[in-house]
Amino acid sequence: MFMKWVSLFLCFFVALNAKAKIPISIETDIYNYAQQVLGGETIESIEHFNHPSCLRDVVEFILVQKAIKLGGVNLEYDFVLGDYDARNIRLIQHGLLLISFDSIWLNEASQYDKDVFISDPVIRNGEFYAGIYVSHNKVSDLKPKLAQSISNLSFVTSEAWHTDVKTLTALKPKNLVIEADWLVMAKMVSNGWVDAMLAPFKPSMPFEYIGKNYNIRAIDGVKVALQDSRHFVVSKKHPLGDKTFIALQKGLKQLRKSGFIERAYKECGFLNPLVDDWQEIKAKMQ
Repeated sequence: MFMKWVSLFLCFFVALNAKAKIPISIETDIYNYAQQVLGGETIESIEHFNHPSCLRDVVEFILVQKAIKLGGVNLEYDFVLGDYDARNIRLIQHGLLLISFDSIWLNEASQYDKDVFISDPVIRNGEFYAGIYVSHNKVSDLKPKLAQSISNLSFVTSEAWHTDVKTLTALKPKNLVIEADWLVMAKMVSNGWVDAMLAPFKPSMPFEYIGKNYNIRAIDGVKVALQDSRHFVVSKKHPLGDKTFIALQKGLKQLRKSGFIERAYKECGFLNPLVDDWQEIKAKMQ
């Protein structure tokens, strides 16, 4: 896979003056959801995200392209579909990928600041809360246990989600299991092998994720504060890194001022007014 990206990058260099398409790796399902959300709209024209297939990742797939265009740089992309989440940051570090279309926590981005430009926050510190998701048929059993103490529940998360790991570790659950794949995590929780996992709220209630061999639902009335901000990162080593970052920053400032960023995240459910009055569980971070 690494050599595939080296080959794509070399081809890009050869064709640089011919306005080559920029390779961008993207999760297959996120790309497909984005096409559904766009419908007949374009990146430039879309203003609203009230769609059942809309997730944070989908908003950001559209947001980053919209910002770069608004910033005055017109890029054409060659979307490479697959499971690239864990590899993207390494490709960006080495200049083999221009930008990630998925924001990352500042806690993680700061570790790579020698190799990447870090954008203004798209999710500001203190804005985001996650739900505590459990098997749909264990909500009534686990809700009273959670009411006593979060230490009564076991959790699963990914070591790539630095802020989630730090938050859950500080909350001291009964057990913390590490698993890389989101679908595997959802199935572990759905089957009762682990009690719970953190996940974003969706646009409407009941807050649940349902797929092949999994059905998980948020315990209502509680939310977990994730204390960090989220940002896009751009490679400092990519030949278009500097101009792309300048354009991205310019576009993000315009979209923040117009209210587009906050509205998009709220309409997709990531920033969810339906949980404003829910009890906040906040870890004491060191």
